[in-house]
Amino acid sequence: MRTTTYAVALMAPILAVLASLLFFPIVRYIPLIFFVSAILITAWYGGFKAGFLSTILSVLLMDYYILEPRYAIFRNWDEFLIILAIIFLGTVISLIEESRLRTERALRASRDQLQVVLEGITDGVIAQTPKGQPIFANQAATDIIGHKSINDVLKTPLSQTRAKLGFYNAHGDVVPQSELPSTKAFSEGITSQMVMRWTYEDGSSDRWINLRSTPVFDDAGKIQMAISIFSDITEEKVSELQLMNAHERLAIILASIKSAVVSTDTEGRIDLMNPSAEKLTGWSQSEGLGRPFEEVVVLATEKPGETLSSPIRSVLRGENGSDHYTADSVLLLNKNGSTIFIEYNSVAVKDQFGSIIGGLITFRDISERIRSERERSQLTFLLAAQQKRLENILANIPGMVWESTTLPEGNQKMEFVNAYTEKLFGYLREEWLANPNFAQKIIHPEDAEQTRMQMTAFYESGKLTGSVQFRGIAADGRIVPIEATYSLLPDDKGTIVGTCGLMTDMSQRKADENALRQSALDLKRSNEQLEQFAYVASHDLQEPLRMITSYLQLLERRYKNNLDQDATEFIAYAVDGATRMKALINDLLAYSRVKTGEQNFKRFDTKLALDQAINNLQMSIDEEKAQITVENLPTVSGDEAQFVQLFQNLLSNAIKFHGTTPPEIAVKGERAGTEWKISVRDNGIGMEPQYLERIFVIFQRLHSKEQYPGTGIGLAICKKVVEHHGGRIWAESNPGLGTTFWFTIPIR
Repeated sequence: MRTTTYAVALMAPILAVLASLLFFPIVRYIPLIFFVSAILITAWYGGFKAGFLSTILSVLLMDYYILEPRYAIFRNWDEFLIILAIIFLGTVISLIEESRLRTERALRASRDQLQVVLEGITDGVIAQTPKGQPIFANQAATDIIGHKSINDVLKTPLSQTRAKLGFYNAHGDVVPQSELPSTKAFSEGITSQMVMRWTYEDGSSDRWINLRSTPVFDDAGKIQMAISIFSDITEEKVSELQLMNAHERLAIILASIKSAVVSTDTEGRIDLMNPSAEKLTGWSQSEGLGRPFEEVVVLATEKPGETLSSPIRSVLRGENGSDHYTADSVLLLNKNGSTIFIEYNSVAVKDQFGSIIGGLITFRDISERIRSERERSQLTFLLAAQQKRLENILANIPGMVWESTTLPEGNQKMEFVNAYTEKLFGYLREEWLANPNFAQKIIHPEDAEQTRMQMTAFYESGKLTGSVQFRGIAADGRIVPIEATYSLLPDDKGTIVGTCGLMTDMSQRKADENALRQSALDLKRSNEQLEQFAYVASHDLQEPLRMITSYLQLLERRYKNNLDQDATEFIAYAVDGATRMKALINDLLAYSRVKTGEQNFKRFDTKLALDQAINNLQMSIDEEKAQITVENLPTVSGDEAQFVQLFQNLLSNAIKFHGTTPPEIAVKGERAGTEWKISVRDNGIGMEPQYLERIFVIFQRLHSKEQYPGTGIGLAICKKVVEHHGGRIWAESNPGLGTTFWFTIPIR
């Protein structure tokens, strides 16, 4: 709906400028007529936002194409004043139409809610105009009046309906038109009520009807309609007549009916209670007789502590000129403290002379009905909320969501497509819904046969879900790579009756896949070149270093007696620098040789890799008298040579950075979910926590080379090896308390 609204807002000004240009010789002195019409139509259709958008577009188009000088924007003050006037006029029109649209939506929602409520009640309801023409009727009203359908009620004015019925009051007199509650509602503007006996023209049995009419006013105080409620009280009326004729017959009747009946004298004291009244109030007849009515029948609202006035007192006093009161959905307080919802009907009992001789109230438990109505209302609200939520979700899915049914001849007819479908393919939703097998139209001819074969194979496989990829052709000729994910919809017998699914545009995904594939190739090529460069560079750099070291040492031996102490010290510095540079080159070469990818992965025991690393470091272990303990190392999938290098670097660090006591190193493995967790703990000098991230960066050192020799590459190699195997590495340490290195390896 929103897309259509803004489409109207865009098209209306364009049509207005075209019309103005077409009829310019005729309407040149009133050029605003088409633009004002466009604004009015857009605001009427879409409200304020659409109308205001149309206003702005109309102003720009009119100023550019119509107002002199043409093909220019805001060239003089006359144009500017006209533009301001149109903007003001368009804004006012848009605000007025927005108010109208909101009112219409509110009225429509109220009408729908009222329709649901009125169709669920047993009383007949008719709404009629001042001319007597019905505009609404529920099914109960149709049954009571005697028509075959609601349409018959709406087509027949109530004056003609009345001619087919005989209306009589309680005394048997014909009720004139002027005395009918609906007539009084229009003539006097008050709610009027009457109990009447209806005699049907076809000779069917009479009915006693409680007719209540209420006027409905508009904002100006004028009566728009009257609502008449028909309650069939034939059974209650017969019971009342039998009560006046014979007390014994009355007792039998009252004992058999489900409605509670309580009667009082003129003082409002109870003189009769039937068994249903005893059950609902909790008072036995012997307890209730002689007590004030409001002491036994206590009525209240749902508001805590609020009670209602006695309906018996009202009819006995003839308040508001009425001897009859009804109420629905009030609370009755039982003697034991419980409450139930009831509806009641109270009347004044009169003798043959019309004098009030007592009061009578009938009521029944409607708790179950109230509960059902509230549950139904809640379910209706939840259903509407879920439906709205679903609509919002479907409207924002970037793909075509569909549901189809299978026709008898095997064709697929779309029952639903979301709004994004029009954006994806350019075809209107109406085209998809109206034409069976419309989806075949969008499949590229070169992909049609392959797609058909894939679908046939899917149907024959017995699966309920699947997917297929093909090239789609949009309405404008665009080629759209499509992935369709779908599900088959079987009925209770397992017969496929339709499908549903999602079609998505794979253009971006295809582009991303191609870009990723190209990036991977470029990265692989770059890594190979870098590795080759590192190997060649390290090999070529070591030759000059060996030459420098050799000649410096030869110079020192041959001219040792001719060199002073400074010269000897300088030669030692140069040799030491060349040696450290050679170590750095070797470490860089080792770092570059840590391969990526899983081409060398295989199952191996990490304990064997650790043993190899210990053998490589045996001289250092013996010199420092290091003790190494091993526990629960796992078998993993990976590159065994790289794990030897990983353990060797971690053990070498633990041995190098030991404290005053010999190194004690513990290597332990444990399973943690879907990965192995391996620790290397030492009792060395430790480090500050703020350096725990820095140590894994290449060339980062925490101590000078004079304190602890090394190049700062060992832990960087460890990090590269662990990440190559899909894990992570970190350290925990405190100064003087040693360091624990942790790394994880996924369980493959």
